[in-house]
Amino acid sequence: MKKFLIIVLALAFAVGLTCVAFAEVQNVKVSGDITALGISRNLHIQKEAAPEYNHANNSLASIARVKVSADLTDNVSTTVRLLNERYWGSENATGNNTNVDIDLAYASIKEFFYSPLSIMVGRQELHFGNDMIMGDPDTNNRVNGQSAFSVATGDPDLSARKSFDAIRATLNYDPLVIDAFYSRVNQASTNTITKDKTDLFGLNANYALGNKFGLKNTVLEGYFFYRGIGREATTPKTKADTTYTVGGRLSTELIDSLIFQLESAYQFGNRNNGVGSVFNERRNAMALETALSYTFKKVKTTPMATVGYAYFSGQKSTNVGANKAYRGWDPMYENQKFGDIANALIDQTNAHILMGQLSAKPLDDLTLKGEYYAFWWDKAYSDGDTVTTRRGDTLKMGTEKFVGQEIDLTLTYDYTEDVQFGLLGGLFFPGKSFKSGTQDRSTTYVASELIGSMKVSF
Repeated sequence: MKKFLIIVLALAFAVGLTCVAFAEVQNVKVSGDITALGISRNLHIQKEAAPEYNHANNSLASIARVKVSADLTDNVSTTVRLLNERYWGSENATGNNTNVDIDLAYASIKEFFYSPLSIMVGRQELHFGNDMIMGDPDTNNRVNGQSAFSVATGDPDLSARKSFDAIRATLNYDPLVIDAFYSRVNQASTNTITKDKTDLFGLNANYALGNKFGLKNTVLEGYFFYRGIGREATTPKTKADTTYTVGGRLSTELIDSLIFQLESAYQFGNRNNGVGSVFNERRNAMALETALSYTFKKVKTTPMATVGYAYFSGQKSTNVGANKAYRGWDPMYENQKFGDIANALIDQTNAHILMGQLSAKPLDDLTLKGEYYAFWWDKAYSDGDTVTTRRGDTLKMGTEKFVGQEIDLTLTYDYTEDVQFGLLGGLFFPGKSFKSGTQDRSTTYVASELIGSMKVSF
């Protein structure tokens, strides 16, 4: 009887809150999008790479999102977005095709005790810089196991999940905007004794200089991020895994239509490598991205050309152990793609990347984009070392640094303001770094993909 009364009182309290919230609602907006995907992939790049399955993927899939935003009184608003990712015809198969998850769920308050201050509390997206460090809670080529696009199905890079459970405070001193946030990224247990939590803190300052010092549209950005992962349950106890990342970004228009961008960051802290007796290594890593883009505004098709370079430091496989410096860049929560296939296979670390892009609009509603990427390891592997791709293939490595090159071609057609069709085709040509002399696995294959899409927004 007591449990029944408690349930009734709890329901009454919830209904009361709902009624109050409904009475205070000033405006409600419903929006969302539905994306249908046709996927044809063969990302197997090495002969006899284990496992022997899951190399090819020919499937149809959908991503559906529904967003409800409500404006309340006194600068208060709420947002909830539901998300379903699924493969067609797989409702009865093992997986999460029928899951409908909470993708966004946050409340925001403007002029919180102080007119420039706003706060956001709940599940939200966090994007800073060029998303080199912050943008996706499990990086761009991974996804939470609740998604149908998990590693087991082979398409984690196609997921639309980008949300963090976070508290965020924003100070808007236009043209200076300062963001501070805290996020609980992972918690395997609510047991306060168990050290199994991942916490994330961040501070980001964005200053829009505008047109000064002979430059145009200049933006300066600086940030500091801290990620802490609890201690391993070992004897003796190890230190917590900590990653401190400090960096900055510059974007400016050097001359009319010529945009220059530069972002660089440095990582330090303690790395718990989880090997053997679990060594603690000192982090000492860095990353850099730079690009130059020019738009030919006077040309009818408005072509835009971009060249760029990216560097993510790597670690020699032999340099491990207690009190050693670990120089491998940790991708943290990156949300970027340098080559669609390369991104699906390889983590964003230990790499030099050259890239070139060219896009044009032959018609007002049609955009063509071609991309070229070349990849080298920063630190070469030893002959016979193994690397596991994001799709689960275990590859044998040689001593060469050249990883390969990729060519992507994208066609985008704006059928209406609400409907967009897309077609992406890509080829990845593996380099000599995948040719090991220790076993007969020197044969490599060209990886390929063709992904068609239709997106309807409402």
